[in-house]
Amino acid sequence: MDEITIKPVAYIKNDYKEKFGVPRQSGLAPSVKSEIVFCPEYRDENMIRDIEQYSHLWLVWGFSKNNGEWSPTVRPPRLGGNKRVGVFATRSPYRPNPIGLSSVELIKVENGEIYVKGAD
Repeated sequence: MDEITIKPVAYIKNDYKEKFGVPRQSGLAPSVKSEIVFCPEYRDENMIRDIEQYSHLWLVWGFSKNNGEWSPTVRPPRLGGNKRVGVFATRSPYRPNPIGLSSVELIKVENGEIYVKGAD
């Protein structure tokens, strides 16, 4: 099977400075605002034409701190770190494919950039 390479098209900017401040899933901090900034080669406003007609967007993203190591079971902090559960039963960033999915609320589109709230 051929390996698939995912190329980032944008990055998200917000006030999160360390992982312990980030909510465990999107929507848990609805007041947090973020800006989606497209990489130079994808800054074509035609790519987001009419996106403002939607109230929410799905963001597919990569766990930036995942170093490629993962385990089939993890100890989620929400369970006190005492019980091991399957990695796919959690939101652990240490997965075989370090890909995340978040639903965010669209605030506005301005100058080719997208502003959202509720991102994790």
